[in-house]
Amino acid sequence: MIRDGRKIIQAIQVTLSLQDESVKKRELKGLMEAINIYNLKEGFIVTEAEKESIEVEGKKIHIIPLYEWLEQMFKPPS
Repeated sequence: MIRDGRKIIQAIQVTLSLQDESVKKRELKGLMEAINIYNLKEGFIVTEAEKESIEVEGKKIHIIPLYEWLEQMFKPPS
């Protein structure tokens, strides 16, 4: 979870890979629980190298490699 003050603004799951269907199911389940609890529109699964965007229950799930997530998090303000 990432907060802005007291508000949760982003839900993130981290796993090495989603190639194993049971791992993908587990990670999506946990992420969707957080998205629904905190009323978020999207969530992130950070992996070693995989990248895609999917929709689950009307919510956008971004699957991104670690380096890309780090670039987003530490991008200097414009």
